[in-house]
Parts: sequence; C-alpha cells; structure tokens
Amino acid sequence: MLRYPAGFHGWKTAHPELVEGRTEERHVLAVGDSFPTCRVAVLSGDADREYLNLPDNAKWLELGELSARFVLIQLYNTLCNDCVAETKMLSRFFKQVEADPVLAGRLKIIGLGVYDSNQAVVRFRKHYEVAYPLFSDKDGQIFECLGQAELPLAYLVRAEGDGSWTIELIRRGYFKPDEKFLNVLKAAVIRAETTD
Repeated sequence: MLRYPAGFHGWKTAHPELVEGRTEERHVLAVGDSFPTCRVAVLSGDADREYLNLPDNAKWLELGELSARFVLIQLYNTLCNDCVAETKMLSRFFKQVEADPVLAGRLKIIGLGVYDSNQAVVRFRKHYEVAYPLFSDKDGQIFECLGQAELPLAYLVRAEGDGSWTIELIRRGYFKPDEKFLNVLKAAVIRAETTD
C-alpha cells in the first residue's frame, strides 16, 4: 500500500478523475465559525486534569467544560513527520505560554491525534516528552467536522461563555510557534478582555 503525502483527501483533490461514486461537498470551517463540540478521553490522568481545571477523576474532556478563555488546539498524526517536528516545538512554546503573565491561565494548549488510537497517543507523548495534554480523535470525527484535508493543523478558539467556542485563528500546515506567534496570541487575549 502506498501512502500519499497529503493524505486521502489531498489525493482526492489532486486526482478527482480517479474518484468513483458520489462526491460530497465539504464545508471547511473558517475564522468566525463555531468549533465543533467534542468529547475525548483523558489519557494522562491527574496532571492533565489539573492543567485543564477538570474535576478529580474526570474521564472525559468536553471543550464546554474548560474554564480557560482560549484554547490552542493542535491536530496531528503520530506518523506525520511535520506533525512530530511541530509537536516538539509546541512543547517548548507551551513553557513560554505558561510563563507569560498575559497568557498563563487564559490560554490552554491541547493536541488531538487524528486517526491515532489512545495507546498510540500515550506512547507518542511519552516518547517525545510532550509537555501539554494530548487526546485521541481515533476515528477522525473531529477532523472530518472541520472539513480539513491535511495535517498538521492548529486552531485558536475562544470561549463564548455558553459552552460554545468560536474559531479565532487557523494555522494550516507546519508552522513554527515563535515569538511572533506568541504576540499574536497575546493580542487576541487582550482584545477579547477589552471587548467584554
């Protein structure tokens, strides 16, 4: 079996003449749209629960339960080289966010392993010493709801106060979380606090 670098949806886009059967229109979510509600299993226990302010012994994470105003959601796959490189950098970036007086407590970072099993995500986190919580989107349901075709992918989402989340920023493809990106996140947090 051959693997197409951009994944199945990338292949489908590049070779529409080879696709048989009914084609479905895909709605790609954009800035300003609502991020889909999702429920994922907590895989790494107490440390993740504490970081996300979840109740003791919570077995599931639902975005609507988070007390943070913003969440940076990284979508990755454990077999994607760009995803691995991005994850390593995000682990270092996570430490900068936690040390920043504007972002600490207001912004949380999580990762979703698209088409990765719970066990694969746990192994991946341990192997690369990932500093932020990772979860599994093993059937790709969240990824499919977003209408996306390629990984890695990152969303900055803002809590609306009613359990829903609005997409503030999208980073498609590999990116380097640097000082400039840190300033973009700080500006989003400051803007949200001044408009409330």
